[in-house]
This record gives sequence, C-alpha cells and structure tokens, in this order.
Amino acid sequence: QPQMEAKVAKRDDAPVLSKDLAAFALAFLNGWNDVLNFRLYKAFTLRHTGSTMNLGINSVEGDPLLVKFFLGTLFYYCGGCALFKFLDIKLEGRSLTVAAPVVLALQSMNDQLRNRSPDSKLHMWLLAASNGLLNTAAAEKFGCLTHVITGHYQKVSTDLVLLSVKGLSTEQLRATRKSCLVLLSFFLGAFSAQAGGYLNKSLVAQCSKHRFGILGIFYAAVLLLSEVPASRLFGKALAPPSISTE
Repeated sequence: QPQMEAKVAKRDDAPVLSKDLAAFALAFLNGWNDVLNFRLYKAFTLRHTGSTMNLGINSVEGDPLLVKFFLGTLFYYCGGCALFKFLDIKLEGRSLTVAAPVVLALQSMNDQLRNRSPDSKLHMWLLAASNGLLNTAAAEKFGCLTHVITGHYQKVSTDLVLLSVKGLSTEQLRATRKSCLVLLSFFLGAFSAQAGGYLNKSLVAQCSKHRFGILGIFYAAVLLLSEVPASRLFGKALAPPSISTE
C-alpha cells in the first residue's frame, strides 16, 4: 500500500512535459530560432564556435567594432548560462518557472530595440543571453543538448555501427532514439521557419516585427510546462501520465 501511494504521489507531481518531450520541443524551437537569427544577423546565438572564431580573426585584423560585437556576444551568452545556474542553485524546483519570464523579456526586448535601431546588431546580445539560459536549462534539467546537433549525428552514426556489430542494450537504444528525435525536431523547426516565410505576406510582415518575442512565448511555455505539475492544470483525475521515449 505505501508503495502504491508513493507511485500515485509521484505521478501527481509529474510535470505536464516530461524531460524528453521538453527536449524535443526545445530542439524544434531552436531550429526555428537558428533560421530567424541567420536571416537577420547572418550569425547564430545558440552556439558560439563562429563567434569565437570571428573574435580571433578580427582581433588579428584590428577591427575594434567587430571585436566588441563578438566579445559582447560571448559575454552575454555566458551571462545567460551563469544566470540559470544561479537560479537553479537558489530556487530548487522553481528555476524553470522563474527563468521562463526572463527568457520572454529578453526576447521581447530584442524586438523593441531592433525595431528602434534596425541598422544595429548589438541587440543580438539579448538573444545570446536568452539562448545561454535556455541551453543551460536543457543540459541541467533535461539532460540533453538541443542546440549542438552535430553531436547527435555523431551518436546516431556510431550507435548504428554498434547495433550492427554487437547490438545495443535497451538503455542504449532509448538514447539513440532520443538523439534521432532531437535531430528530427530540429529539422522540422528549421523547415517550418523557412516555409512560414512564404505564407500571407502581410501576416509575415506583422509577425516579423515581434519574431523573437513570439518565439519567446513558446520557449517560456516549454520551461513552465516542464516544471508545473500536470495535476495542477488538469486535476488528478485528468493528469496525463509522464511520457518518454522508452
């Protein structure tokens, strides 16, 4: 009886989105995010190999404006990472809930500053901070990197070799399926973002003014639903069971 009660209590505490579903949702949004960032800034704010490379190149070439830009990008990204870690330490069990409005605010502020100063790129720093926060949340809370897609391609490729040579355990197969679904989610996000540009032109033009704020709403929703117990939203009787890729 105590074991049964513990299982029921655990299910009641389960969030609306399981760790796996939250990771897939973030991967989809990250694919969308990368397309929007590349269209506007010709850069990516989710990962910073390019930013580091450009910082090195422009330090040698002596371009102070670009050195400032890429140094600021890395500073804001690291600040976002540090901010989530701080929230996670101080607010155990509530870090995602508190981080959600911060992400939305940073994304929306980017839209406001971009609309006021369309020729500037410095407002990209706010997206770097937001993405640092999101990437750290995914790694710390969902146990999955949803922005470093290259690593998932490597994992799937090497796991297929292991599967053909000596087989994979149930846990290994589950991890392989998870990487496949992250890749698919990211691709669908990028595909949807590009396809969305060919919809009703007036609607696209209106949404473009608030593109990152709209994306921030979805990011914030994923963070909130990954921490809010399903029973609080749906009631204990209607709360869905936790879903994973197992």
